[in-house]
Amino acid sequence: MRKISILLIVLSLCFPYSVFAEELTFGQVLDDLTKAQKELEKNNQSVENVQGQIQKDNETIKNLESEIEEIKNENTKLQQEIAESYIEIDDKKEQIKDLVSYLQISQGENIYLDYVFGGDSITDLVYRLSIVEQITEYNEAMIKELTELITSNEKRKIELAENEKKAEQKIEDLNNEKARLTNTVAQLSSLSPSLKDEVKSKQELVNYYKSQGCSNRSDVIGIDCAKTASTSVFSRPIKTGYVTSFIDYRSICTKQKGCYSSFHKGTDMSSSTGKNTPIYSIGTGVITSKWTDLSGAICINVQYRDAQGTYYTAIYAHLSRYADGLYVGKTVTPDTILGYMGNTGNVTGIHLHLEVYPCRLYIDSNCKTWDSYSQYAENLFKKGYKGAESVINFPSRIYQTWYSR
Repeated sequence: MRKISILLIVLSLCFPYSVFAEELTFGQVLDDLTKAQKELEKNNQSVENVQGQIQKDNETIKNLESEIEEIKNENTKLQQEIAESYIEIDDKKEQIKDLVSYLQISQGENIYLDYVFGGDSITDLVYRLSIVEQITEYNEAMIKELTELITSNEKRKIELAENEKKAEQKIEDLNNEKARLTNTVAQLSSLSPSLKDEVKSKQELVNYYKSQGCSNRSDVIGIDCAKTASTSVFSRPIKTGYVTSFIDYRSICTKQKGCYSSFHKGTDMSSSTGKNTPIYSIGTGVITSKWTDLSGAICINVQYRDAQGTYYTAIYAHLSRYADGLYVGKTVTPDTILGYMGNTGNVTGIHLHLEVYPCRLYIDSNCKTWDSYSQYAENLFKKGYKGAESVINFPSRIYQTWYSR
């Protein structure tokens, strides 16, 4: 166990800037693409299901609107019937009033007797008695009919109130349903774009590796295929250009501080194509941040890993603008355009400022903060590391133009 520990210490001294990692195979890249495609397919299926539910809800809404319209029509009809019934009630009241006035006048019920026994014969007596009975029965029937009509009206009033309450509830339910659907549509419209971008990015990565000779799942990236074309680790970021300044100490003079020496940790380069020259990714990596610094320089940071597992941070600065479709977490390849050359920020001309150092900015202990990263870069320079020139094949002299990446 002690021998193993000693061996690990020796290895760490021999490779101070390497972060060991498992080898990446082409099969893993294909699996990542398949996984992203399945997630997108699953999301699309969810979208389709919700859209189907929306269609059903729309049909329900349509039926509810028809039902509410029927209730309104029924209520209108009930109102009319109630109004007509009150007219009939008033008419029957007048009939009863006339009948009572006719029968009772002022003598009360004695008029019935005077009328019945006022006949000239037995036949006339029976006839008169029959008439009184009929009048009495008619009076009772009319009173009963009037009572039933009043009771029916009261029931209809209750029914009308209940129908109105049902209609109000259905309208409320309808509005709630419409609000829920609106929210669902808003959620749906934000689901797919990021998944589509992820699939597109991973498909581009697979296509790139295929173009670099990767075909078998067991192919190790950087070893069996997608090998570096030269002794350099990464490609140049522009197709045609020249270095205007290598990393080194510079003399800076200001009114506030006077003249002092400052370490410039980036390699500056320009191109005869001038502003808006496409800036390519120097390798296959992942965008970890995009920002504009205090002086207004547009910057992008990409994290890379070489075939031996060493992580690198590359910072591209002073861009005129970003390329379309870029986002933090996106996988980029040497064919990916990150942005375009510019002169944003504190500059004296159009150029690209490129920093490439073997650490993960804001992650590894020696690059945990910007200050520690800057100090780490300066210490590496003192030990012989030359920044981007150590991992990219640049001409040895400034303003010496190259015409390929």
